[in-house]
Amino acid sequence: MTKGVIAILILWAYACMRALLNPWVGFIGYAVFVVLCPRWNWRWSWNESIDYQKFLAGGTVAGVLLTGALFKPLNATAKASVAFFTIFLALVWLSSFNTMDVFFTTRFLDIIWKIWFMASLGVWLIDDKKKLVWFIWALILSQGWNSFNVNQLYYERGINTNNFSWNYLDNNTYSISSVPVMAVVFGVLMVVKDWRLRLLTGLIFVLQMHQLMILQSRGTMVGGLFLVALGVFFMPKTRISIQMTLIATVLGVMLAGPSVVKEFMSSFEAAETLDSSADSRFKVWKAGAAIMRDNPLLGVGPWAGQFVVPRYYEGDLGGMGQKALHNLFFEIGTGSGIPALIAYLLYFFIPWFGHLKLWRQGIPRPGTWEQAVNVGYLCGVPGYWTASMFSSGALIEPPYLMVTLGCVGLQLAIDSRDQEDDSEGQDEEDFEDQEFSEYIGVDDELENHGYESERHSVIK
Repeated sequence: MTKGVIAILILWAYACMRALLNPWVGFIGYAVFVVLCPRWNWRWSWNESIDYQKFLAGGTVAGVLLTGALFKPLNATAKASVAFFTIFLALVWLSSFNTMDVFFTTRFLDIIWKIWFMASLGVWLIDDKKKLVWFIWALILSQGWNSFNVNQLYYERGINTNNFSWNYLDNNTYSISSVPVMAVVFGVLMVVKDWRLRLLTGLIFVLQMHQLMILQSRGTMVGGLFLVALGVFFMPKTRISIQMTLIATVLGVMLAGPSVVKEFMSSFEAAETLDSSADSRFKVWKAGAAIMRDNPLLGVGPWAGQFVVPRYYEGDLGGMGQKALHNLFFEIGTGSGIPALIAYLLYFFIPWFGHLKLWRQGIPRPGTWEQAVNVGYLCGVPGYWTASMFSSGALIEPPYLMVTLGCVGLQLAIDSRDQEDDSEGQDEEDFEDQEFSEYIGVDDELENHGYESERHSVIK
């Protein structure tokens, strides 16, 4: 057993026990295992027979029951986001009764309800700035290790993207799963004032950019560029943030070799010159749209749309009985119907519009962790969905943790604003009381001196 495995198991045991009294610690531990995935990073000495995430989730739930940690009021935006995720889950369950493939649908349900439960639970458990900071760094450091690992594999052995597998994800799906945390890293990099934290997040961001290039996922490259473009638009325009942007641009140009540029530019070729992969993807999307048109209410069953694609595909699939949709929009829409798709989109984008409103109002305060979340969420959600238009994975969990972080950051930013308003109101009351006291004091002084003097003069 390696030192890395021993360290992770010690942290796991600590999080499980601490969760009984502080359930938010169990949730943070769960988030680390979701993003870091120790069973892959230390696969040569990891015990696969134990489901470590279940222990963390169980400890968190037990802690919630023991401490009553679910009584925190939520703002309307966070409530609506969680509510639409719950509606989506209910519609997924209903559509499962009419599925085209029981095995895949059952597999989907077994995982998605757990994702819903833990992502929603986190919105209540992360309820102050200290917990927010722990959550942010749990995501950043976990993904940072992954990106370091992928870069190390590339320089030591080279990476064949056709055979690449990360925790059973191919190069496209793993790349997409890294985008949400990449947005969080960008937000922290452009907002925090501590130069040591900037240096650390800058290094992780460079590793993340380079791993997208070496894995050559065209859709994720497009999503990553869109993420950065939006991040530059939403970030605070300070001297340091502009310098960091210029440095990142220069490094990105230096890291992108001819093969990366060629692969990226192939996404924008004319229809008649598209390679077979890109051409097939557009045909699959067309099939997905047709399936949604013919099955609008509940779809053909969660994760079962791929089995219906051959009926609608305009081309030769060589006798294949299934064809993945390679698009999150169509994966959800064909599987569970248009109402479920709308609920799913609202789950992601209701907090996004909430953050946009705060950004327009100049909230949260500059240099705060809430502002880092604000910038990260505003660029992360569109970046993730853009990348997911070219490949998809509704069961990868980092995007849902991003929504949890977005809801929490929104809640804390609103709370901070309300506290400042109350403080300003109290200061105004104190000022008025002081003025009133001074006025009374002057009146008393006039009465004690001027009025008395006038009375004495009359008596004389």
